[in-house]
Amino acid sequence: MRERELVRRVRKLAPAKRGDGQKLHRPLLLLWAVGRAAEGQPRQQPWAAIRDALMPLLTEYADATDGPLSALYPFWALQKNELWEVEGSDALVLTSGGRRPSLATLNEANPLAGLPEADYALLAQDTELAARIAGSLLMRFFPDDMAAVTHAAGLSRLLAGGIDLALRPLVGEEYPDRTSIAQVYGGNGVGGITPIEDGILSVFSDDKGPYNDSRIPGMDWIAYTGDGLNGDQQLVGGNKSMSSYQAEQRALRYWHKPHGGVFTFESWVVVVQCRKRWGVGENGERRQEFVWVLAPVHSPLRETWPKEVQDALAAGDLTIHEDLDLEGELTIDVVGSPDARTPMDEYRRLTEAARRTEATRITRSKLTTVERFLRSAAARNAVILRSRGLCENLDCLGHPLERTDKGAPLLEVDHVNDISKGGGDSPETMVALCPNCHALKTRGSGRKELRRQLLKRARALHQAFSEGIEL
Repeated sequence: MRERELVRRVRKLAPAKRGDGQKLHRPLLLLWAVGRAAEGQPRQQPWAAIRDALMPLLTEYADATDGPLSALYPFWALQKNELWEVEGSDALVLTSGGRRPSLATLNEANPLAGLPEADYALLAQDTELAARIAGSLLMRFFPDDMAAVTHAAGLSRLLAGGIDLALRPLVGEEYPDRTSIAQVYGGNGVGGITPIEDGILSVFSDDKGPYNDSRIPGMDWIAYTGDGLNGDQQLVGGNKSMSSYQAEQRALRYWHKPHGGVFTFESWVVVVQCRKRWGVGENGERRQEFVWVLAPVHSPLRETWPKEVQDALAAGDLTIHEDLDLEGELTIDVVGSPDARTPMDEYRRLTEAARRTEATRITRSKLTTVERFLRSAAARNAVILRSRGLCENLDCLGHPLERTDKGAPLLEVDHVNDISKGGGDSPETMVALCPNCHALKTRGSGRKELRRQLLKRARALHQAFSEGIEL
């Protein structure tokens, strides 16, 4: 389709890089031209008119300081992206090693220029496509000035519904699988951290695996495992992209597929923190992995983000917080080896590690809640070990023997009383529940009594296991 081909060309637009960052001259010219097309303005304008319209934009949003010369570069260079045409360009004398005409040459010839005719016709007829392209350019290149650039480039009417509503897909769109998403919106259809066709980063979370992604208890933030199936994860590929989005505080798309469900574009999110922990690769071997902490936001516009998210971004930094001092997997030595540990020995060791972690938590904030969760691997592992793969609710009516595709117990470790409400973060206040009992404990009409029973059960199991007694 012509629309997708145009979107692909826009996505390939990569501004020149200098020592002080990207030069955003070409994106600004393209935004101005898209706005004119959507408004039905003439496709072509003489160089002098374009120069005079573009210079204020370049001065304000591209830090241009060289006057009319700053407009010459995008006016000429955007042709290489096949997104711009200069009438009679073949007849102009080129300088700078044959790369572009001089300012004097352009001023004298004053050639007409504008979007390619087919692109202009497409954008003039399809304002939804024009808004989508304008929105993607604003998100990619002007995350700090989206509202201001929208107004200055004459895009206010085109994007009146909001940049997030101009873009596609919309929040809530559903697709059966990654292939279906790629067929409609491009992208490679495989990577967990990858842009779709418009160049805006997406992250994909599938409850079936292979990654251990989860919502952080007591909040709607997400602990998202980094890119890389086996071996220690490196800050390359998708992880490098996440690091860039974190540094620039840019919103990205979060897609989620619950077990047995479909992929849904659930929310825009921002990266508020990166941590490193021990995990297990697809091959079953222990490795170091990144955890990207994602906070859902209402839209890509920063001024719409909740105060708690803005506070976390202001309080955070780009440090990769390491949790490698904690065990991130269950390691029970074979009985008979010199340093053999029984399950109960391991339980006691993990409980001690969990208490050390809990003792460091003094203040309460979103980031400390995140840290408590991500550094409580020892506590969660202790509870799973103690459960022996069974739901710890004595009245469980679910499917206690069910397993995941990886053969792990289908259990969810939960704090009996939510951390956000002062609940403890050590094994005696945590339980392993099947999904059905977890739902009853969280939303069931009898949840208050169930929580009382579960807390009593957790304490009894903890005491018995700590003392080496079978219940």
